[in-house]
Amino acid sequence: MDTKRLKTLRKINHHMTQSEVAKQLGIALTTYASYEQGYRQPDPDMLTRLANLFNTSVDYILGNSDSKNINGNQQDLVIADDYIKVYGEIHAGAVSWAEQNIIGKVPTTKEQVMRYGRKNLFGLKIVGESMNRRLLPGYTAVFCKDQRPEPGDIVAVLIDHEDATVKVYQETSLAVMFAPASYDPTFKPYVFRKDEPQDFEILGVYLFSTDQDI
Repeated sequence: MDTKRLKTLRKINHHMTQSEVAKQLGIALTTYASYEQGYRQPDPDMLTRLANLFNTSVDYILGNSDSKNINGNQQDLVIADDYIKVYGEIHAGAVSWAEQNIIGKVPTTKEQVMRYGRKNLFGLKIVGESMNRRLLPGYTAVFCKDQRPEPGDIVAVLIDHEDATVKVYQETSLAVMFAPASYDPTFKPYVFRKDEPQDFEILGVYLFSTDQDI
């Protein structure tokens, strides 16, 4: 979660004190203060309540989008007129695009499908805590296959032809790195030197996530 954005939304955009926000949310002042200080991560329900209170999107609060507008994010999905297939959970094990592996569908808009192309869009269920600063376990993340990642983008990546995971893409002149974004410091990045074999395949670049049932 982007704690600076959360503080700015409260203080600059909505002119509220931490005490006022805590009262609106029905939680203790110390609990809300711990969100802004980065000591505690709001659960999916609390993130949604924060987004509603500040009239923005969960992705903006998490730092996954630079747009404060709720359009194109979770609140738009209520009136969605199309869907994206979800192919399973993203964790150890290769992702299969076979129809029998579809576990559900994520609602979206026809506009988004037309923009990226239906064949390029896929959803994966997030498990584990390695990305809990940006993506929460239990959410469904949507990715686009036909995009080149830029440093800082979240990507779904296949490591060593076996382990599918979600990480932050980073690149230097010497190496490509897939880094965690977690409150747990025990998670380590995958690093591939450019002068050595690079056994990875980027499956897609992250677009958005939702906690809606699939």
